[in-house]
Amino acid sequence: MPDEREITIEEDGQVVSSATVSAPDEDNEATAQVHVAPGHLPPGTRQNMAAAIHQTVTEDAAERLTAVVPRGDSELVEKISEQLSDAELRAAGATSIIRGQVRPGSC
Repeated sequence: MPDEREITIEEDGQVVSSATVSAPDEDNEATAQVHVAPGHLPPGTRQNMAAAIHQTVTEDAAERLTAVVPRGDSELVEKISEQLSDAELRAAGATSIIRGQVRPGSC
């Protein structure tokens, strides 16, 4: 299994969101660094990114996830948090960090 996987969401040939997802570490925790294009994003972009991250970490059998997203992107925080139980959120500079137990199953 690769150490990191790249996820991209495209609209009209342009990347509107991307994430780098690490394989689970020795504590069975994966990490995701999420980026979004500036400006208005097409409807469903954030939901699709959250679903893709969830699919990746469940395929990798991760038990926990720490996701770093742009601060202020409340919809992305909400969509990723929906895929976690006991989700915790904290701010760190220009980012928000979401951490929790990965819910099994599909989105």
